[in-house]
Amino acid sequence: MRAAIAGLGMWLPETVRENDAWPDALLEAAKRGDRTLVDVPRATDWVDAITQRHLARDAGDPFVGARRRHVATDEAAWDAEARAGRAALEDASLEADQLDAVLSWSIVTDRPLLPTATKVAHALGATRAWGAGFDAGCASAITGLDVAAGLIESGRARHVLLTQSHLITRAFPMSHPAAPGVGDCATAMVVSASERPGVLTCFAASHGAHWDAVTWVRGRDDESDPPWWKAGGDYGPGSRAPEGAKGLMQNTVRFGVETCAAALERAHLDASEISALASVQPRGWIPEAIAEGLGVAHAPTTFTRLAHVGGCGVVANLIEARRHGHAAPDRNVLLYAQGAGFTRAAAIVRF
Repeated sequence: MRAAIAGLGMWLPETVRENDAWPDALLEAAKRGDRTLVDVPRATDWVDAITQRHLARDAGDPFVGARRRHVATDEAAWDAEARAGRAALEDASLEADQLDAVLSWSIVTDRPLLPTATKVAHALGATRAWGAGFDAGCASAITGLDVAAGLIESGRARHVLLTQSHLITRAFPMSHPAAPGVGDCATAMVVSASERPGVLTCFAASHGAHWDAVTWVRGRDDESDPPWWKAGGDYGPGSRAPEGAKGLMQNTVRFGVETCAAALERAHLDASEISALASVQPRGWIPEAIAEGLGVAHAPTTFTRLAHVGGCGVVANLIEARRHGHAAPDRNVLLYAQGAGFTRAAAIVRF
């Protein structure tokens, strides 16, 4: 028995924040703020020419190419994921009580140490499913896909729901340099048993040396950034290793090319046999730049209307690829994501 993606779903908050929501004073403040998670330093290897050409698109643009983004107000992460999961189940023509497992990832979880998965399963009526959190940062959708495929191919499950939520705007004041480039979203995938190959291969690698390059922080050192269980200031996305964070930004395209190339080699496929790349989109041009480095013809993105949606980006762009006909039956789609911690992952799927 093989595993295949049987359904895709996405939920977006009703509130839309256009670029004109930022007054000039806030944009000026953003220019002076901590830009560790925004600026992409120059690289010195072969990928530099590709990266620099694409960077020129949004040079000097405080919105880095985004025109709008969705903003959650009081929505809980579990509720957002349940809505995306319900859409994925409908897409798969499946009932919730047929699920065997629910694996969740939430960049802003509702409660520390409590995964949303069990609450999502309860909300959907997945009475037979066990639930667990699954966190590889923004790479969680692909690493979760690998685990779901393993459960199915080993005979331990027939249907697995993967949910992801990126309700990050609540953690960024609008004056933060990264705020104009991020948005809120929830996505989901149903992975099911299939007679035909669907999840052709997955490849992932972790680099623990960059464990704290992108993380939740209160400050930049031990004094201003005490452990989370101790009293202190507000938390927000940041870095305890700024040089490492800059290196990850600098090498994003190279990481994408090398990881996807490893997946292609494992699947014994050539880039010419790939219909499209669906990638995370920390910047709108990154999927296209990775595709260019690989020689893949298409890399649909949703950045201009959704902005950076973290680990939801790969699923949002897979939905976009399907909308454009690139994920039609018997076509191979390449997936790529990288996440804090630091893990990079690629998969090749066939519908």
